[in-house]
Amino acid sequence: MNRTLDVSAERSAIAETIISSAADLIQFGGELSVVAAFCDTLCKSSQHILLAWTWFGHPDSLLVFPQVYAGAAHGYAKNLKVLRDPLTENGPAFSVLTGQQIKSFSITPDSPFPPWREAATVYGIANSLAVPLSSPDGKEVGIFVVYTGTPDYFDQMGVGLFQALGNLFSSVLSSSAEVKTLKTTVLTDSLTGAMNRHAMPGIERRMERQSETGPASFVMLIDIDHFKNVNDTYGHAVGDTVLQKTAHLMRTTLRKDDDLIRWGGEEFVVCLAQTSREKAMIVAEKLRIAVESNRDPLPVTISIGVAQVKAHRPLTESIMEADRAVYLAKRSGRNCVRNDLDTNTPAEE
Repeated sequence: MNRTLDVSAERSAIAETIISSAADLIQFGGELSVVAAFCDTLCKSSQHILLAWTWFGHPDSLLVFPQVYAGAAHGYAKNLKVLRDPLTENGPAFSVLTGQQIKSFSITPDSPFPPWREAATVYGIANSLAVPLSSPDGKEVGIFVVYTGTPDYFDQMGVGLFQALGNLFSSVLSSSAEVKTLKTTVLTDSLTGAMNRHAMPGIERRMERQSETGPASFVMLIDIDHFKNVNDTYGHAVGDTVLQKTAHLMRTTLRKDDDLIRWGGEEFVVCLAQTSREKAMIVAEKLRIAVESNRDPLPVTISIGVAQVKAHRPLTESIMEADRAVYLAKRSGRNCVRNDLDTNTPAEE
């Protein structure tokens, strides 16, 4: 591709598109999602840019390859691996990593780097530029590489705009990491590390059932038995340690997709999305045994109520059903599991 390049219009289009979307990019969540969205946004902002990719790693790495990429020539990036050697050390990627001056590179069917010959003949790539990036944690270096089908594209455009985009990109990554950390802080109980009630709207959307015939989901309400006695006998510091240890045991026992929420005081809620009643009861029993088997800082037990999530009803209704099952577990002697089917049967005194 070799369309006529209107430098002024191209600069404006890229700058306006990227800057206007910077705030939206932060909302993509994980760093890789932000990187992918940034590359995709850049490629869509210009008819001249065929490919953009990024790599993060140690500056002394012997191998660089596209970790995230976007653009019409994505097939080239998919299989690209750049091994450090005397030839590639002076190319776009490694020259940036070693702190050399940023400059563009021409790509032709006669290029000495074999992948570039493919890039030119198969994908119509003619010009390349790499700029440095900073990882959100500051522990790694990164590169942002852009390819175009227009010869001398970067000489005409200048590297300043792309250096500025690299700086903006690094800022967006850092902001994304900060937003993610802030969200984690807001949604996490500071004492136990479990999620708190602020996380419930997101969990409820994941647990929502569209019909009674759809995949079942279950909630558990878990209550630490005689917890008031722990605080009264050993003090609140020991009580806090019991809460922390119990939450840790439950997190390590639960499956990776299960959600643990501190509901208040000594109560926890567990959300099991798309599972059977049998499996939910097995998970509950595993939790009970894990807590009962622990003696650090002192032995405690838990009572668990399990309830099926109702279709088209608030999740809190199912938690209330689980609460009734917990009450039955307490009346049944504590340190046991009961479910919403049991609440229809009179408990033994």
